[in-house]
Amino acid sequence: MRHLLYAPASTGLFICGAIAAIGSLSGYFNSRLEYCDAATNPCTRVAISVDVTPPKTAQDAIILPGNGKMRLSLGLVAMALLAGGYVVSGLEVEKLSARAIQEETDALLEEKRQAVLADEEEKKLVLASDVRFKDFEQQLLDGYAMLLLENNPELAEQILAEKPTVQIEAQTVESTATLKAAATPVDSFSSSSDSGDENSPIVVDSTALRTLVAAGERAIDGLIETSQSLIFLGTPGAGKSVSLGIVLGRKKKRFGDRVQLYAIAMKNDGFSGAKVGRLNADSDVCYNILLEVITELRKRAGMPKSEREEYCQHSPVILILDDFMSQQKLLSSSLSKKIVRYPEESGAFQKISLGDAFNAAMAEIVFNGRELNVAGYVGTQSSNIEDLKFLSSKGGRAGVILMYQAFRNTRKNQGNYEIISQAIGNQHVIADAKERERMREVFPQARALSVQEQRPMVLSSNADTGEFILGIVPDLRDEYKEYERLFNSEEIDTDFVWTIRKVSEFYPGTTAETLFSEIRNLVNDGVPQREIIRTVLKCGENKQHPTRSYTVHGKSLFKWLIDNYDNGELAAMLLKDEESR
Repeated sequence: MRHLLYAPASTGLFICGAIAAIGSLSGYFNSRLEYCDAATNPCTRVAISVDVTPPKTAQDAIILPGNGKMRLSLGLVAMALLAGGYVVSGLEVEKLSARAIQEETDALLEEKRQAVLADEEEKKLVLASDVRFKDFEQQLLDGYAMLLLENNPELAEQILAEKPTVQIEAQTVESTATLKAAATPVDSFSSSSDSGDENSPIVVDSTALRTLVAAGERAIDGLIETSQSLIFLGTPGAGKSVSLGIVLGRKKKRFGDRVQLYAIAMKNDGFSGAKVGRLNADSDVCYNILLEVITELRKRAGMPKSEREEYCQHSPVILILDDFMSQQKLLSSSLSKKIVRYPEESGAFQKISLGDAFNAAMAEIVFNGRELNVAGYVGTQSSNIEDLKFLSSKGGRAGVILMYQAFRNTRKNQGNYEIISQAIGNQHVIADAKERERMREVFPQARALSVQEQRPMVLSSNADTGEFILGIVPDLRDEYKEYERLFNSEEIDTDFVWTIRKVSEFYPGTTAETLFSEIRNLVNDGVPQREIIRTVLKCGENKQHPTRSYTVHGKSLFKWLIDNYDNGELAAMLLKDEESR
């Protein structure tokens, strides 16, 4: 860079100017008086300034003329050199100043760029929220229509009377579908419904139900055996947590303490005894968990092959990222400026944002973790694979198993199957056109059975065979509860019994009736029991609270309040919620 030469050039000019100035002022070029000093023998020739009086012994004195032109020239050269040094040093200062201004401008532009990116991300989230709200409005209108028909059956009769042809056609379609379902296995349905309407009159028999449930069970079992990373995609209430809990519970049951479970979440869940960090509570803990998993993965990669295979086979490592979209929103907003020192494989550290560290770690786990038995389990509500930034290529998507789940809860009038129907039609998810067509043929019957049996539908990829499995999730609630009891719950103290006196002792300033009233209002609002225990009764999270035990204090107090203050309505509501899971 040219401006780096200005400093030595200006220094050289100043030095040369100083030497020339000293030469012009030294007197060497002035007029001098030369004489012979008779005091010495032989006589010595001496030259002195003409301004100095010679001694009395001086003989043969002559005047030597000076060189005024040379002296003037040196003076002018000195002035030119000094002036040049000053000019060059000014250029250096100007360059440094311009460089500082440029750096400041670059920093300002980068800050504005980050602000624009954050604003774009916020707009995307707003648009997504608007789409979900419109979907909710449509569901609400459907619910009002159903309620109107239930309360006014004469309207339904009137509509049916006006459209007899539609009724006859529907009965014909139902009969045809029944025959096809009885004669065709689930994996090779020969007929399909072109309509995507959930109200299409598809009727299936018990043979199709057994086949679809068997397919769903096969899809769940395939998740237990694999060492690949898993992506659970589905809307709230579709059963992702239960499926994830089953996979973790079975892994824990098989490997015991040899399986290393880590979780980064947004809620206070146990994940079968995993080491859990909450991103919205302490991002440093979550980053340390991320580093633990990456360190273990690289440690395994560095082992000799003979030692590595045996070690990895018997000790799986699983990193769970629950509620992934909420985590990404947090990483791109309030945590967007958090910088961490991320270790490279060479041992050096790179300063990057926490969000980039998450994506880099997940990409490394997805691409390198399968052989090392290190997997990532991601739960997300997004149906768009592009939202998973660590799956940036087709190869990345092929390295994971995609587990789509959808469910239409008729009692709560919520949920749909759009996430699975979109996946079936997406060539980036199912690349083979024949495979997509096969899934389209199975989908209408699977959807009808899912609604009829009130069980989630599942679409699972299998990267080993290139095939997809579409089925109905079997009833796994009892198994899931057993794993919750074995791996997440505390031991119950059978000697602890709640009384009014203990309520006043543990909750000074309130009454049992007040606690029950708060619980009843939250249950009516659809708040889960665990969240009520955590927020109202403050059990299971706040270690400073006297009722910190979730099982001993929280669950037992919740049950005691229901048993002593409920008129039966709340208990019935909770029982229905339990049965619907």
